Amino acid sequence: MKRKHYISGLIIILALSLFGCSKGTNEIGPAPYLNGGDGVPRLVIRGTVKNTADEPLQGIYVAVYGVREADEPDVLTYNYALTGPGGDYTIVRYRGREYPTEVTVVATDSTGVYEEQVLFETITYDSISTRTGKEPFNGLVTADFILVLKE
Repeated sequence: MKRKHYISGLIIILALSLFGCSKGTNEIGPAPYLNGGDGVPRLVIRGTVKNTADEPLQGIYVAVYGVREADEPDVLTYNYALTGPGGDYTIVRYRGREYPTEVTVVATDSTGVYEEQVLFETITYDSISTRTGKEPFNGLVTADFILVLKE
């Protein structure tokens, strides 16, 4: 009898691992961090950094301000990012309870070849359905930089 329950348990575990037990799909957006399954709203800042010749710049430090605490430490992908080979970056942080309308995003070249650039970008919000209607949820920002050579 114990062996029968043991085998049944193994079959259930195997079936769950093969087919999963997901309750649904992420309908907020294509990126998994937008919903994350935890119901916590996020602020997502993404974009590209290129030079004036339209070439992507890798290794550029991009940071977000205006939503950070004064003593908040730098945390990679939470309040700053480094651009990849295509010049792209993504910063994902919890939005909190506030609904900011704008953030400051700064691109800095640590090698000193390009001038630092500061952008003030508007935040747009997606929404979720609640019992009282639709409410803003994730804050979304696109900040694309074109860096100029230092003189």
